[in-house]
Amino acid sequence: MFRLFTTSLIVYLLVSFKLLANPFLLVSLPDEQQIAVYQIDLASGLLRHVRDHALSADPGPMSVSHDGKTLYLSLRNAGKLASFSIDPETAELTHLTTVGADQDPAYHWQDYTASYLLSAYYHTGRVSMHSLGNDGRILAESTQWIKTELKAHCIMAAPDNRHVFVPHTGPNKIFQFTLDVEKGTLELKKEGVLTSEDQTGPRHIDIHPRKPWAYVDYEQGNKVAFYRINAGKLVRKQVISSVPNDWPAGEGATARLTLSPDGRFVYAANRGHNSIAGFRINRFTGKLTSIGYFPTSANPRSFVMTDCGKWLYAGGQDTNQIALFCRNVNSGTLQRIDTIQTGRKPWWLQIVNQR
Repeated sequence: MFRLFTTSLIVYLLVSFKLLANPFLLVSLPDEQQIAVYQIDLASGLLRHVRDHALSADPGPMSVSHDGKTLYLSLRNAGKLASFSIDPETAELTHLTTVGADQDPAYHWQDYTASYLLSAYYHTGRVSMHSLGNDGRILAESTQWIKTELKAHCIMAAPDNRHVFVPHTGPNKIFQFTLDVEKGTLELKKEGVLTSEDQTGPRHIDIHPRKPWAYVDYEQGNKVAFYRINAGKLVRKQVISSVPNDWPAGEGATARLTLSPDGRFVYAANRGHNSIAGFRINRFTGKLTSIGYFPTSANPRSFVMTDCGKWLYAGGQDTNQIALFCRNVNSGTLQRIDTIQTGRKPWWLQIVNQR
């Protein structure tokens, strides 16, 4: 309790003295072809709607460059990728480029050298590497296209920027690549396709910033798996349920998964059960222990945490809502503090920080 109070006091003082700026929450609203922009009050966690950014097509997943200056956006039905510069004080978006890609870009991520945007395509089962300009814009030419299998759902590299992992929900596989930044290539590793059991559905992956540990949620299985990265490949060490024992088998599906900013906890969204499942990471072994299930609005496809780790926001796709949570940074547990209405079907939530 003392540590939670101390963290809250520090955040409050930093915000009060303008040493920590209030970030923004961006919400993809595909039915309305716009992004809703909210400012986050870091002292209270509450949201204030500041504007809507209109688009020419339906927005889906978003990601932000590592320097925080560029927003990348999937235009899913249009089969395009767009880039925007982010105003450092207001989070106003200025269009840089839109490039043709492939149908349904389900996830994208900038490599750690900021040279490439790596993307996974759900409906066509492909992975792409687009070169990036010095200002973060996506260049029209694609460096490489790789055929994998249907329902590629995420793509991310280990902190060394050499080993890239792409979960696929349909075929229950994770494709494992070697990234060569100098050559601009992704190459499938020898025996690099890792297959899990039927009806698991590896969906999202997140990788520990300091340890050779990776965490994957199983969409159909309602589970979270812990993998150790050994010589650039994933070795599964644990599978743990993301729902209570009395939840009916085969119902619901997990969605987004992410680590806490300090790397001590993992969270996964449960659609159907309509909750965020939390897990503590053992700091010696990497294995997970459940810390509980925290109710959200219906169909939480996406959720995000602020960099300070104190506030978590979960979109309710079926209720057009965002659930606001205060997070205990010591225990990892969540306390719901508010629920607000947003536009129709909040698809993806993204934090943008003031600089």
